[in-house]
Amino acid sequence: MAYFVPADTPIHPAEVMAPAAPAAGPWTPARHITEGVTKPTRLLGLGTGEYGKTALLEFPGGWQRTIDLPTEADAWHPLLSDLPEEDVQRLREHVAHPIVRHPDGTRTRRGALSFITQEIGRGGWWKGERCFDVPAEDCSAGSVTGYRCAAELLEALARDYGPYIPVQHVIKAALQACDEPRGSKSRLSAGFAFMEVVGHALTFMAKHSLHREFMAKKIAEAERVQAYMAELDAKEKTAFVERMKAAKAAKRSKAQHSDA
Repeated sequence: MAYFVPADTPIHPAEVMAPAAPAAGPWTPARHITEGVTKPTRLLGLGTGEYGKTALLEFPGGWQRTIDLPTEADAWHPLLSDLPEEDVQRLREHVAHPIVRHPDGTRTRRGALSFITQEIGRGGWWKGERCFDVPAEDCSAGSVTGYRCAAELLEALARDYGPYIPVQHVIKAALQACDEPRGSKSRLSAGFAFMEVVGHALTFMAKHSLHREFMAKKIAEAERVQAYMAELDAKEKTAFVERMKAAKAAKRSKAQHSDA
């Protein structure tokens, strides 16, 4: 079932006349919020259902509902923003991808996107990320992979919620893949296909966004930081010179007293 409400649980008044069988498909945070109901205030339990991970949530008035969390991003949905921080953390740990232990002793876990691989230390701590972790393939297969990665990235950015995506590192890693040698299976074609979409995205932004206003603000902000850092550097140099002068004066004074 997409969700389950125990028989002895208070339910939302608007649901009293709801049909016995819920509509097909997972009852995700995005689907739930379309009803315009209030946000949950407490996490009651975690589990696994037909569509993946689930969370039993309590809403104002005491009514409850099990929400499906088929993707990791669902645990970042704005519907859950009123939950206590501890509950949010439990939710996100619940939906996180499992750690995979490899024969060579390394540990990895899927990151925010299917082609981002996190490197995990023995203590469970984060060691690093491979941000364009795609297989070495021939030209045509690699192109398909690169386009799929770009489509996944665009979809995640459009969603506007979910785990942090290191976009700059993803692009850097894709560019590094573009430098791999030709003539054999590699990540080169995937990198080129991915960067082709990045180029199209920049072109689309140039034609359809308020990029002039956006860039003017970014440049002005950078110039303010530059001026502040220059002023701070000048003050530090002046203070250093004054300290050196004071130290030399103190040394001379000490020497004169010793001679006396």
